[in-house]
Amino acid sequence: MTSPAAILAWLGGLEGLPPDELAIALFDPSLTLRAEQIVPPPGSWRSFTFVAGRGAGKTFGLVADLHRGVEAGDITRPALLGPNFDDVRDKQVLPLVESSPPWFRAEPYKRGVRWPNGVEAPGLTAEVERPASGANFDYVWMTELVKWQESTRVKAFEDVTTACRVGPAPRYVIDTTSQGVNDLILAQLARCEEHPEIHILRRGTIFDNPYLSREYLISEIEKYGWGTRKAEEELLGLVFAQTAGALWQRDWIDSHRREFAPPNPDTVLLAWDPALSDSSEADEQGLCEASLRTDDGPHVYVLRDLSRRTTPADAARDIVSACEASAAGVVVETNHAGLMPRQLLEAEARQRGMRVELVPREARIPKRRPGTIWLKEYHTPSAKAHRATAPAALYRQGRVHHVGSFPRLESEQTTWEPGSRRSPNRLDAAAYVVAELAGLTTGAPRDTAAAAGDARAAHIELQKRLRAGRPGGRRLGV
Repeated sequence: MTSPAAILAWLGGLEGLPPDELAIALFDPSLTLRAEQIVPPPGSWRSFTFVAGRGAGKTFGLVADLHRGVEAGDITRPALLGPNFDDVRDKQVLPLVESSPPWFRAEPYKRGVRWPNGVEAPGLTAEVERPASGANFDYVWMTELVKWQESTRVKAFEDVTTACRVGPAPRYVIDTTSQGVNDLILAQLARCEEHPEIHILRRGTIFDNPYLSREYLISEIEKYGWGTRKAEEELLGLVFAQTAGALWQRDWIDSHRREFAPPNPDTVLLAWDPALSDSSEADEQGLCEASLRTDDGPHVYVLRDLSRRTTPADAARDIVSACEASAAGVVVETNHAGLMPRQLLEAEARQRGMRVELVPREARIPKRRPGTIWLKEYHTPSAKAHRATAPAALYRQGRVHHVGSFPRLESEQTTWEPGSRRSPNRLDAAAYVVAELAGLTTGAPRDTAAAAGDARAAHIELQKRLRAGRPGGRRLGV
């Protein structure tokens, strides 16, 4: 913020100005903007990101920059992008309308804003993967990345930044707070760190804003608890690379990452956590491929994260192709899909002259046999956290290595918290294949549901035999 002495000197210079020039001077945002709030003039930079605590004044600086650019004529095709249309209205449209100067009034227009010179900024939502829908922009303001829907945020960001491409200096600006681990925010911070002159980063805290009352600051500190991680995120704007309660730690993955997998593995397997459809509301098909080397104790190498939103049939084709190439077989979770994965695999294998053979749950999957796909099915009523705990421990011991980088898988591993309602299919697939290769599932207790079913079947059979052994019937065959 401008110092009091500078403000007094500036006010002294207003004497004698005509009324119209005086009005313009009084709306000069440089009087109230702090240095970190000021967006640089158009140039060679591509993005400006302001990550700060609540109440730090993130919105004000971006509003001032957009008004200035539209009025000056160097922004002619802007766009507004938020978590949803309600947030676009409340956090972007209303501040733009309310802060526009009287000689250049902005007005709400088609979920966005329109200025007197005819420039329009459409409002877009990050709830869809293609918010730009083929449009072209020269300036995009994205707000509250922290609230963007997880299933669409990466694709939405990629789509709109690709669309920001016309004019002499196309650029995008971002404001967000911090909350939990967010792959989109972390990726943007990584860009800022790698190319700080192209991707400009500004930070701020709630305490930087001199207009917030002491009482308000005290109430916010009491709300979040000073010294807690929540306060560090919400008030100080600190961004963390992993969730406090996550089973995996980023360092476990990074420290043991490998550029190449060792040759001649003992075996290669896949694991599939099926989704029932490829609709936008469905989970992804969790599909992971890994290899095992046992010459220096068991070491698992995660080779590919094949997870994506696609049909179960497409996932089955991916698996059969991998088994044609080098994989011995696949582990499949059948909790929700039942027999469908097996049937799809058998149909696809048959078309290619291959066959699927079922492996008992208590047995290890055999070595690769060309033409055969070994299949092990799991119906596991236990929670995901229980299934993932042992594989996570192998990561901690340095016995699991990611060959290359798998950003979305690693994001799930370091952000998913036990008890969360979110379904991390990539994580589940990785946990299954690691557990199977390392032998963690061999001899595991049988499923409660399966055991109960076996017990009922045995009871029925026993009753039949007992009836057969009564007078007038067959003797009991024991």
